[in-house]
Amino acid sequence: MYRSIALVILLAILTCFPGLAFDPIPGDLDGDMQVSADELRIAEESFTKGEISSDALAEIRHIHDRYPLSIVDSAGRNVTFYRPIRSIACTVSHQLETLRSIGIPRAMVVAVPSDIEKYSIFQEYHDLPQIGHFYEPDLEQIIRIHPDLLLVHPGPGPTGQNYLQTVLDRLNGTGITVFCLACSRPDSYSEEIEKLGRILERGNESASFRAFYEGVLGSVIGRTEGIPDEERPKVYVEYGPYRVSNNPILDAMPVEMAGGRSIITGRTGGEVSPETVIVEDPDVIIRLVYDEDYDAKDAKDISKLKFARDEILERPELQNVTAVRNGRVFVMASPFWTYLPYSGCRHFIGLAYLAKILHPDTFADMDPRAVHQRYLTEFQHLDYDLNKRGALIYPEP
Repeated sequence: MYRSIALVILLAILTCFPGLAFDPIPGDLDGDMQVSADELRIAEESFTKGEISSDALAEIRHIHDRYPLSIVDSAGRNVTFYRPIRSIACTVSHQLETLRSIGIPRAMVVAVPSDIEKYSIFQEYHDLPQIGHFYEPDLEQIIRIHPDLLLVHPGPGPTGQNYLQTVLDRLNGTGITVFCLACSRPDSYSEEIEKLGRILERGNESASFRAFYEGVLGSVIGRTEGIPDEERPKVYVEYGPYRVSNNPILDAMPVEMAGGRSIITGRTGGEVSPETVIVEDPDVIIRLVYDEDYDAKDAKDISKLKFARDEILERPELQNVTAVRNGRVFVMASPFWTYLPYSGCRHFIGLAYLAKILHPDTFADMDPRAVHQRYLTEFQHLDYDLNKRGALIYPEP
């Protein structure tokens, strides 16, 4: 009897004080964060007596059946969930894009990265509270908003600072669960989609998106993985004149997956010399642009893309480089890549374009534009017609 009364009191507390830092688990009478078989039986007895509602009993039964749930995040941390997630805060736009791909409603998202209003594809989130950048989150704001789940990036910030421990220390004891996801790299994204689906109970939706994503990757890798080195075009990727990623693997990974050889593999630092490019003599040059929201541009407005391409073609020192001599210089906007401002989760579409650039005969049947349109319509649920909007690649292969 007393335990039944305790259950009723517990549910009343949850109703009256939903923002408590320690949010008790419905049906958990002994404070171990779980609903045992005995506790479920007590809840069923309370329902029979009219002491709790059918909705309350259904929630308790659901928690008993599915929780606790332990999942390893992308930082290698084993994170345990004790109840369904009701609210989510994101610290990078890639996470927000992935949530939309697996059907998470806008109402569940309670906080977003700073400057989200710069992204035309995220208009429905522009009015939500902003909580800083991934490497510099506003922890006090996060605590005030108090999401059930805070998604953070697993890696260091651009200065190499390991901010994660600071986040974990400050949020310890607040009742906010921290889970690390990058949602940007082709070597881990599929697994991250699956994990998010489990955490947010969107198994069918995540499986559907994962199948689409892996289908695109598979259609590329299945044809390129057997290409010998001597048949792989040499590729140079830059995001500014002789500026490259501090982490060369971020550029080398998509190049190699698409059947090419990156000329900067194994190098360190954020720049290369013109002499290096001349000596390596790439067959293809990819220039990344990221200075504005290229999704918002008119589809016919290729002026900036053309300017970036012409700048490379006109560099006096590169006139004898194979890529320049043969006109195989292409410009991609950052949404198709794995890093830089305005990047997101469309690296797999960039990979499809890159494969078609490097091996036009092998991928003559591939239509990256159609893949992109399907992604925007079916998974991002956007009113975004590529015939009218978005200038993301030039020239289109």
